[in-house]
Amino acid sequence: MSSIFINGTKYAVSTTLAAAIPVTAVSNANPAVATAVAPPADGSILVIGSGWSELDGTVARSAAADADSFTLEGVNTTSTTRFPSGEGAGNVRIASGFVGMDQVTDVQTAGGDPQYFTYQYVEDASSRQRQKPTFKNPITLTFLMDYDPDKPWYDALIDVDFAREPVVVRATLPNGAVILYYGYPSFNKVPTGAVNVNLQNTFTLSLLADPIRYEAA
Repeated sequence: MSSIFINGTKYAVSTTLAAAIPVTAVSNANPAVATAVAPPADGSILVIGSGWSELDGTVARSAAADADSFTLEGVNTTSTTRFPSGEGAGNVRIASGFVGMDQVTDVQTAGGDPQYFTYQYVEDASSRQRQKPTFKNPITLTFLMDYDPDKPWYDALIDVDFAREPVVVRATLPNGAVILYYGYPSFNKVPTGAVNVNLQNTFTLSLLADPIRYEAA
């Protein structure tokens, strides 16, 4: 059993995504092992490109690097149904240049709701309708931040918004656990407010893949 508050969580956004490192194979294992001529250093935050659609666009840390391979920490690809053997090759890109985002007053998550196809058979005299799942709505994170154009994050978020390329957001929880998110950023640099409340900016991240969590070392 655990009770975790958001209080004390520190957020940061990546500003640099390095050139792609080719990955010639990814094993069906837990954790998955990637083969590469130039493995990234342990602890690197990686954006994964893969022939496996479920893995493509995922963020993970590298670990156990040797001369020609490394593990994707926390990534389980043992299911050959979800991850067909021999089809996981692609690349990884190292995310870096993280800029801390402070003065965050609220973080809201929206989306992820399941959608259904509803159908009914003519011969069913009960007139019963049935449903089966189709897809889930995209998930977005929305950060409210007290307006301060002198903060490093203000210019950094303007830049990533202009670039219109996905970024990594890192959340470090009070207990030391880390959650990594990857998605398209949007930043409204124009502050909004009302009487007797702080001016605020809004930063939104539209996720491209499920986040990944790492427990404190």
